Amino acid sequence: MAITPGERTLYAYFANLPRARQAAAALEDKGFTLPVVDRTTGWDMGTALSQSTLYPEGTGEMLAEVNFDRSYVLILPTTDDQVNKAIRIIREHGGIV
Repeated sequence: MAITPGERTLYAYFANLPRARQAAAALEDKGFTLPVVDRTTGWDMGTALSQSTLYPEGTGEMLAEVNFDRSYVLILPTTDDQVNKAIRIIREHGGIV
């Protein structure tokens, strides 16, 4: 799946399903496309991301340095002009972007 210029896909990780669902509902209430919330395993996610040299939005840490003891992922398609708003909502609900 290719995205066009100006589009972004955010991946946010949550420790529990209620927080992930609350974030998804808050995002939808603010006009975002309904995010996908799915369960993952900490081992799979940690293994896949521990080798990454990417940086999570606003943390200043490499993904390999972040504690990924979180079992739920929220995937949100958005646009460049809405990224900061989406990140703020996700973080208000305990997510790591």
